[in-house]
Amino acid sequence: VVFGLTMGTCGMQMIRMSELKKKEQKLGESRKLFILGMAMNILLGPLFDVAGYAFAAAAVLAPFSGFNIVINAVIAPFTLGEKLTNRRLIASAIIFITATASMLFKHHNEDEEVWTLERAETVLLRWSVLVYCLVFALWFCVNVWLRRRSAKGSVLRGFSLGATAGSMAGNMWCTRVAAVFAADCASAHVCSPWGHWLPWIVLTGAVFFAVVNAPYMAKGMQKYEALYMVTVFQGSNIVSNSLSALIILQEMDGAPWWKLLGYIGCIVVMIGAIWFLVS
Repeated sequence: VVFGLTMGTCGMQMIRMSELKKKEQKLGESRKLFILGMAMNILLGPLFDVAGYAFAAAAVLAPFSGFNIVINAVIAPFTLGEKLTNRRLIASAIIFITATASMLFKHHNEDEEVWTLERAETVLLRWSVLVYCLVFALWFCVNVWLRRRSAKGSVLRGFSLGATAGSMAGNMWCTRVAAVFAADCASAHVCSPWGHWLPWIVLTGAVFFAVVNAPYMAKGMQKYEALYMVTVFQGSNIVSNSLSALIILQEMDGAPWWKLLGYIGCIVVMIGAIWFLVS
């Protein structure tokens, strides 16, 4: 998963670099960088994500996106010539620290490591999952409205592009369930769940979130600096991933109150750091 996330961040930097090359009228080089960057985000990154989510809970893997914020903050000034301002540094540090700290509050539940078709039906076919999906759809619509109301090049428009892409990419609950069923079929030859409609719906959702976020991410990377866009993207990714693990996959069910409070507190602080970055 860490390798896949790193591939995604490198791909995002290539997309940004392609825009810089385009401004220098180096169109051939720009086109190659853009295609390679998109391929790393749409194909290679998700493949490594699937491999990781087949073996670990989403709540455990979500915070690892914080490492990419640090990697981007370190290399972007050298690869893209961007300036690491105090605000960017503070926001990146807060997101990284809170994402890492959230792992301390992870609740270990042996039941969550075993996914069967029966458990998938019990967990996914609930009213709370429908409510989550409706709220996420509303969040998407709000961002569409924000972009229409915001001037091109504005901070708010950039936030909307990064948050839309990141929150879509962060819906890894589909990937988690589909990856487990795929791994069981490939390694243990337990393929019977794929005779049911639910795994196919989940797989469709995983592909949808992996692909549809890419145009928003690409547009954001072309118009805004990587130090800003990657932080918003990865921060939104962590928040979305953590919330879906909490609400949809029920990975914190049965946790002591202090662990649940600490985990939610980390999510709230990350949201505050993103707001600090764009305010």
